[in-house]
Amino acid sequence: MRSFHTNTLTLSIALLGLVILLPACTHRNIASVGTHTVIVSRHGFQKRLHVVDTGTVPTLEYAGLSTDGKGMKVSIRGDQITVNGTPGQLRPGDKVLIADEGVAVNSMDFGETEKYLRANSSGNATAQNQ
Repeated sequence: MRSFHTNTLTLSIALLGLVILLPACTHRNIASVGTHTVIVSRHGFQKRLHVVDTGTVPTLEYAGLSTDGKGMKVSIRGDQITVNGTPGQLRPGDKVLIADEGVAVNSMDFGETEKYLRANSSGNATAQNQ
């Protein structure tokens, strides 16, 4: 019976430590890139977060590696966004969330965001071709 209480106490302390330390591993940065607000909230390692908002075209370069080993690269230049090599188009004032699951714009989920960015890109290309 004594070992049960000792094991329970040890497990409780370990879980409490996990609850305290796990949020400390989350990187949360907020940056402004032109008219866009970018929030980076990821677990793991942040290799690069470089923001230049003073030039003619505001830019953001992000590279990170999550705890499961998946890398992510996000580049924003003006209203153009590239996520892991896939280009897209933002609209003025969009809010961008870079999270472990991917990139989300405004309050859309990750799948809707991909469609939104592609639709804006194809609409922009159509307008330029006319």
